[in-house]
Amino acid sequence: MALKDIVNVIITRETAPVSRTGFGTLLILGIHKVWNDRYRSYTSVDAILSDGFDATDSEYLAANAAFSQNPRPTRIAIGRRTVDDVTVTVDTVTEGAEYSTLINGTAFSYTAGSEDTAALIAAALVTAINAGDEPVTATDNEDGTYDLEADVDGTAWSLSVDSLQTVSALVASDAMGDDLTAVNEENSDWYGLVLTSRVQADQEAAAAWVESHTKIMGVASSNAAIINTSATADTTSIAAVLEDGNYFRTFCLYSGDVDEFADAAWMGKQLPTDPGSTTWKFKTLAGITEDNLTDIQYNNAKDKKCNIFTEVAGTAITEEGVVAGGEFIDIIRGRDWLEARITEEIYSLLTRKAKVPYTDGGIAMIEAIIRQILELGITRGFIAPSYVDEDTNEVVASYEITVPKVRDITFSDRAARLLDDLSFKAKVAGAIHVVDISGVITAGELSS
Repeated sequence: MALKDIVNVIITRETAPVSRTGFGTLLILGIHKVWNDRYRSYTSVDAILSDGFDATDSEYLAANAAFSQNPRPTRIAIGRRTVDDVTVTVDTVTEGAEYSTLINGTAFSYTAGSEDTAALIAAALVTAINAGDEPVTATDNEDGTYDLEADVDGTAWSLSVDSLQTVSALVASDAMGDDLTAVNEENSDWYGLVLTSRVQADQEAAAAWVESHTKIMGVASSNAAIINTSATADTTSIAAVLEDGNYFRTFCLYSGDVDEFADAAWMGKQLPTDPGSTTWKFKTLAGITEDNLTDIQYNNAKDKKCNIFTEVAGTAITEEGVVAGGEFIDIIRGRDWLEARITEEIYSLLTRKAKVPYTDGGIAMIEAIIRQILELGITRGFIAPSYVDEDTNEVVASYEITVPKVRDITFSDRAARLLDDLSFKAKVAGAIHVVDISGVITAGELSS
């Protein structure tokens, strides 16, 4: 008889992790044809350059602004919008030069002869492309330009051309919301969003999408109406539109030079911190030019819940750190973190255990998870700590959890295995943004 026939020990592993929502990754959504994925992540700007982007591309500039901060992200992601149609121009005619158009990494080339013109070179490239197998059709415009169009709308195809040709400004083929959904379906492990586009219609469409997802977005704008027109008179700037829409997941940042990507820089500095642990006000942004505003301009932006980056007492700082709906950004991010972690840990409990019994003991296991996450929120500075009341000398808890007793739960809920009526209240720690001090000076002695 074997020992296991008498004593059989089975150890079950309960350490399988649940995928956790990330709150530190910035997504830069751009219009490009560098690669066909919807989403790629990078740990440095050098990696972005080696992957096919140029140092003048908006995607690179935004990523560089984020990576230049201290603290800085460990990684950022670049997303791709859909572009079905492109126009290419033969700019320079050079005898003996090789003209090359790469589609999905396949080169279609033509060497110019002595009699060639831009129109003839373009026509030759069109013939070569259409004889190939890539999912793109080329059309000769007979003027030194040619169009490239996806055979099937929405089909991804990458494109690069030699230095003798240029690609026209890319135009997205799909709606902003559709592109964001496609990126998010490929990889949803990102939290902050910045657009390379500064077109207000794009910003508004992205804000509408973000509002229904557990994400936040930063929008930088140089629209002069933000600072030069009062809140009551301005109804058209992005700041006014976002405030009027009461958006709680998008913040607006006035920036005199939007090409510096102050929105990406601010995200890059704040996303590496624990959610809710730090205010977004008083932050310096490396590589970003502060805006010198008059008091009227300052108040015009502030009245529209638009943030600014300006100099105060010799130091450039961000103000006020709010979303368009008026709430502080750190509160929104902390709330998202709290919701995600409680959800993930309870799900982990339900999947790791053979079962969580529908008893007061089983309910207590769920209560313990909520308490654990709230305590972690205190440690990270998002939830206010408990304190001792000086009058009663009693400890006043910063949160309270309410759970039902099994005897008070309806039969139908127990039969359906539905646990309802759990709730908690917690006081956020917040942050000091303004300090008012009153004092008295006297020439005589102070009274005791």
